Amino acid sequence: MENDILNLEQAMELFSVSERTMIKLLREENVPARKIGREWRFSKAALLRWLGEGDSTNYQNHPEQFQVHNDSKAVLCDFVLRKREARSLGATKHDASNCLPCCPELKKCLTDK
Repeated sequence: MENDILNLEQAMELFSVSERTMIKLLREENVPARKIGREWRFSKAALLRWLGEGDSTNYQNHPEQFQVHNDSKAVLCDFVLRKREARSLGATKHDASNCLPCCPELKKCLTDK
């Protein structure tokens, strides 16, 4: 009788992937699974159905998107200001019009100091 319930190692073998890749799939791809105690359990039929319903176009032509969090903006401003001062630009106004046009907070930080 074939086992319909798989553990992590068996699911990895079914997909021919490493443990690291399987964990990434669990975190990012909504793989049908249950964690029972400390162990992952998978329905073989559900895994095959999930794999068959996938759409490769979901992974194509999507530009990388980066988000600057508010707490990291202050760190970035501080870094840029220290670099600017190290280059002896502290006494002159710095033109931020061509510096990081996507970050108005950084422009403000550069032009205010």
